[in-house]
Amino acid sequence: MLFGTLEAMNGFAMITRDQLTEWATGRGWKLDRFGHLKKDLNGTTHRLKLSRIAARHEVKTPGGWTRIASGYYRNLTLTADGKLGGMTR
Repeated sequence: MLFGTLEAMNGFAMITRDQLTEWATGRGWKLDRFGHLKKDLNGTTHRLKLSRIAARHEVKTPGGWTRIASGYYRNLTLTADGKLGGMTR
C-alpha cells in the first residue's frame, strides 16, 4: 500500500483528496491556483479537477475542458503498480 492508512467507508478502502494530491504530485502533476492538478502529456494539457467528493480527469481542447473520466473518492484506489483505478467515463 502506498499510504499508511486509508479511510473505510461501508467496509471498502477509499482514497482521500489529500492522498490523491500526494500521489499525483509525486508523479509530476502540479497544483494550480484553484487547487486542481495539471500536467502536460504529449503536448496536451491534462487536469485532475478535484472537488469535495470526487475527481475528474479532463483534457484541454480549443473549446475548453473536456471530461475523460471521473470518480468519487470512495471508488478510487491505487493499484499495486502505482496507478489510479476506479475512474469511469
